[in-house]
This record gives sequence, C-alpha cells and structure tokens, in this order.
Amino acid sequence: MEASVLFDELATDDGHVIGIITLNKARQLHALSADMFPLLRQQLLAWQCDNRVVSVLLTSTGEKAFCAGGDVKSLQQALVVTEGHEAKQQVASQYFMAEYQVDYLLHHFGKPLIVWGDGIIMGGGLGLFMGASHRVVTETARIAMPEITIGLFPDVGATWFLNRLPHPGVGLFLGLTGASINAKDAQYLGLSEYLIPATKYTDVLNALTTLDWQSDTALHHQQVDKLLAQYYVDADFANCHLVNHQALFTQLSAYTELTDVMACIQAHESGDPWLQTSVNKLLLGSPISAHILYRQVNQYSELSLAACFQLELDLAVNVCLNADLVEGVRALLVDKDNQPNWLFKQIKDVSVDFVDGLFVSPWKIESHPLRTL
Repeated sequence: MEASVLFDELATDDGHVIGIITLNKARQLHALSADMFPLLRQQLLAWQCDNRVVSVLLTSTGEKAFCAGGDVKSLQQALVVTEGHEAKQQVASQYFMAEYQVDYLLHHFGKPLIVWGDGIIMGGGLGLFMGASHRVVTETARIAMPEITIGLFPDVGATWFLNRLPHPGVGLFLGLTGASINAKDAQYLGLSEYLIPATKYTDVLNALTTLDWQSDTALHHQQVDKLLAQYYVDADFANCHLVNHQALFTQLSAYTELTDVMACIQAHESGDPWLQTSVNKLLLGSPISAHILYRQVNQYSELSLAACFQLELDLAVNVCLNADLVEGVRALLVDKDNQPNWLFKQIKDVSVDFVDGLFVSPWKIESHPLRTL
C-alpha cells in the first residue's frame, strides 16, 4: 500500500537541502488519518535540527485538494465501536492531540516553511496551512472551516487565527457558516500574500534549488519571501467575496448574544448566491457548534497559541463524547442522508450550562496531554 505521506530531500546548487512533504491520499482529498501525524512530526523535528535543510515545502498529489480536513469518518467509526467512557475519551484525545502537536510544531518550525495551497483547503488542512510561514494560494484554492456541518467546531488553532483576522466579524461569520472563500479572500484576510498560478509550481521548486542561500539563516525567510513575490500573478484569480459583505460582518461583531447574530444574518437580504449558500450551512448546522464558535471568538480572543490548542483539545474530546460530532459525521459522511438528529433543534434551545460543560477540561492542569506546548 502506498504511503499516506511522502518525504523527499531536494539538493540545492549550493549544497543545502529543501525538504519536501507531500500528502498522498488524493482519492480521499488527503484527509488526515491518525497514522500521518507521527510521520509528519518525526520528519519535521528531524529537519528542524538538520543544518543542511534550509527550507521545507508542504504540498500534495493531484489537483483537487491540498487537504480537505481530518479523517473524521474513521474517528467517528472508532468512537462507535469503542465501549466505555474512558476508552472513547482515549480514542478522541489521541487523534486530536497528535494533530494539534503537528500544527503547533509547524507554527514554531523556525525555518521557512512553504505551503502550496492548491484546491480544497478545509478543516485540518487549514490547520496545516496556517502553521506555515509562507502560505501560497493558487487560483483553485477553496478555503473553509465547515465544522458546524458535522457537529464539531473550528479547531486546529482556529481559536487563535480566527481572532486575528484584520476585519471585524469575519472570523465569526466564517466559523458560524463554514463559508468557502477563494484566493483573493485569503489575501483580503492576510491568510496569504502569495497568489501564484498552479502552473508555476515547478518553477518555484526550481528557483528554491538555485537560490543562493545566505550563511546567515536569519535571512532565509526574507529570501523566500522575495522569491515567491516574483511569481505573484493574480490575473486569472476570481474576485473577492468577503469585501462585498464587510458591512454585515462588522454589524455582527457588535452583538453580544448569539441569538441576535442569528437574527441579523437571517434578516439580511442579498442576491449573492455565495452568501446565501453560506447562511444555509449555518441554518442546517449543529446549534451546539454555533455556541462553541461564538464563545471562541468572544471569550478566548487573547489566548496564546498553546493555550488555544489546549482549549481545543478539551472541547474536541467533550464534543466527541457529549455533543453532536458522532451524529453529524454519520449524517454527512457515513450514511450520507444529510438528516442529522442534533441534540438541540435550534440555537435558542441550547442551555448555557450545557455549553459551560463542554469548556470544562477532562484533565487537571498538571496532567493535560498538551501541557508541554
């Protein structure tokens, strides 16, 4: 069986090495299965300490997706067949802990880490994407955090990066609706500075190998930035969606209750199919997920990156065991009947106490699995 992730080392003309990570599950849109995380972490740690390696490029096979997210279908099926609360907690915590460790390592890798964002970049894929120091998007990029549709919540560091978007209310809207945005939207939000046509991939790779890498490694980020900027061409990129609705997003950010946010969204009239599609995802999504996201962007905006991942692990385990994830994945990805039987039918039905319970850590501080981040 072919490996789910491939590693390669590309020699540069001046005797250095470019590390290449290639996600290799094209038929599954590179869904991140549990076996991939230790492989990624081990190789990243090795390259981080290897003085020959001046930069790492993270990419994928095929043209449809960089990564469509975590393999939540396998996770859901493991939870269904596992008996006992503690055993289920172990299944959930092991998966998300391994994923978040990789995401956190990417953020703190140190060396220039380039991600080639081609096609679908969603959920766990966006976690990998956001960890890179140099984020490229092509004309086919489609970015989203659609967790509300399966009863999860925007994780993989979303508590951190959704709260750091430059325009008010956008993080709230994207998290609530799972809206899909394009490359120009990513540029508008500062998620990427590099809009590069997909056909330029080989050219960029060749340029990395012929670059005169400076002896002062502190200059390497600047060198990569300059190199990628030379390939910036946005002529064939679709127009930005988000800028057209910024007034709505700003209005949403002013409310102090989720029910008011919902009322505003539903009352907003627009002939834009993109906006309507996004709103429909919210209306069909898990009411519990909406409440979690609302707290993420209102009560946890000042957390450090490490604290965000620790909080998200608490939430992920609690959502797997006590909320809508198992049912949401069943409806969307297993039985595919698209008829999830959410624990609560409407957002107004979810009690404060229930949501409070999801934010209580299953662990004491000194035994938290991500305490060493």
